[in-house]
Amino acid sequence: MIAASLHLKQIIAWAFLFIAMIGHSQTATDSLILLSNQKLYKVNKNDGGVSLYLNITNAPGFDPFSLEWSESQNCYFGIEIPLGNSIFQISETGVYTTLGPVNVPGHTISTMEGIAFNPQNNQLYVSVSLNGGPSDGDYCSESLVQVNLATMQGQIIGIFSHPTTNALESEADAIDFDEQGMLFYFDCSVNSDSRVFKQNLNFMNPPVLVCQAPYYSMADLTVKDNEVFIARGSGTYIVNKCSVNGGPLQTVNLAPNSVFSGNHLRGITWKPSDCTQQPIAAFTADTLIGDPGLTVHFFNSSQNATSFHFQFTPNLSTNTTNVNEIESATFNVPGIYPVVLTASNGSCSDTSIIYVTILGTTPEPDSTHENPILANSFTPNGDGINDEFFLTFPDALSMHVQIINRWGNLLAELNGKNETWDGKTNGNPVSDGVYFYTYEVSFPDKAQLTGQGFLTLIR
Repeated sequence: MIAASLHLKQIIAWAFLFIAMIGHSQTATDSLILLSNQKLYKVNKNDGGVSLYLNITNAPGFDPFSLEWSESQNCYFGIEIPLGNSIFQISETGVYTTLGPVNVPGHTISTMEGIAFNPQNNQLYVSVSLNGGPSDGDYCSESLVQVNLATMQGQIIGIFSHPTTNALESEADAIDFDEQGMLFYFDCSVNSDSRVFKQNLNFMNPPVLVCQAPYYSMADLTVKDNEVFIARGSGTYIVNKCSVNGGPLQTVNLAPNSVFSGNHLRGITWKPSDCTQQPIAAFTADTLIGDPGLTVHFFNSSQNATSFHFQFTPNLSTNTTNVNEIESATFNVPGIYPVVLTASNGSCSDTSIIYVTILGTTPEPDSTHENPILANSFTPNGDGINDEFFLTFPDALSMHVQIINRWGNLLAELNGKNETWDGKTNGNPVSDGVYFYTYEVSFPDKAQLTGQGFLTLIR
């Protein structure tokens, strides 16, 4: 704990320590892979561009559907049409092989719609309709079945169940698991909404609705980094996404559409990308220190990258594909600003950071105000000791705090003088490290106080 207001010289000293700690951050991002026209396509996450990734050899004369990459098996899995209960695999080099139908002892599979590989136990699962067909009012994928790939024998794990007004509702048109083994499934039928649910694999608790939208046809879904991606099979080549913590459905625009030659999307999955050529993010500035109102020009010298994102402040950024483009930003308020460049080639990325210092003194509270109480380090590990970050002015009227990561992204905001931060963003714990915060405080006598600093999170 410290009981003094922050001075600019202190912040500058911390900033240089912060720079030494983080350096570059290189990331091999996963690729979003689409199945269409018996080919695999890759989506560039930076601009939504689609390019041919892999030609499938030995493909059947009909279109298979659903796509699931298995890292442990080093291949893709999917479901064959018109067989309906047969599984195929595609090797990493594009060789297509039919594995055969799934058999659930004592039951008949009328249709199989979803397929997913659980990274927690390395097992393959399918959603199936058992013992019925359209004439029986049971053409839904209402059962989750675990498949033994060596014998193609299936074991019933659970039954999908949630309130419905449509007896023919397809309760698991597509399924997938997140990195923690949580099951997600897509549910839609004509005359009802399209919905995504998440479900514990033990089926002990009812499913949780993640997002909902008016009915539309779909092909497949996949989950990655707390977001669900849904491929629409309508020929409009749209991928929608929603947060696993709930929220509206958003559209991911894919371009150009012409690469699919009018064929529908049949499957979607994530595949880890190998960086055959790692980008190197690098840039310089014409000045790094000055008075309020300083305009700084940034010169990009990155290598092996095709797109570039500059984050100047939490609310100011720019994107470009031209490495020779000079970027600029004006800084009007005293403080230290981490400027972050992310250079990407569509599969892999690298970040570089420099700091701009705007001179000026951090206003002190007047003599009638008590000094602020700050927690500049905390350990949100649930032991009840120092689990939250807080900033307190005992006589404050109102207070606004922003917490920012090393890339300049806003992680949390505190809008009340008694609010604290638990070390999470969107409900997910952030990693250990050093974070930047700013604050604005108002007092009953209309005095204003602003400041900034760094905090250390240790779990």
